[in-house]
Amino acid sequence: MTDKNNRMDIVRQLGLGEGPLPAQIESRRDELTYEMQKHLHILGPTPKRCLVMFADLGLSDPEIARYFKIPTTIVTDLRRVWDIDGVT
Repeated sequence: MTDKNNRMDIVRQLGLGEGPLPAQIESRRDELTYEMQKHLHILGPTPKRCLVMFADLGLSDPEIARYFKIPTTIVTDLRRVWDIDGVT
């Protein structure tokens, strides 16, 4: 019984909110197209560093794309925009 009352107090304090969360998060990555931004979350919290690491390991764009299950063109475009050298 106490847990239910505590939860209700928390809900009262926090309010009902402003509605549902936005479908997509606004990004400050103006250099990237919408299509590229859709796949960034797959590369983790630091997508550029992640891509640099895989390129430094010598993986090709198709290998990186296959590992993350994203289109090869996305990997190629990200590497071009961010000027990441390596095997393509």
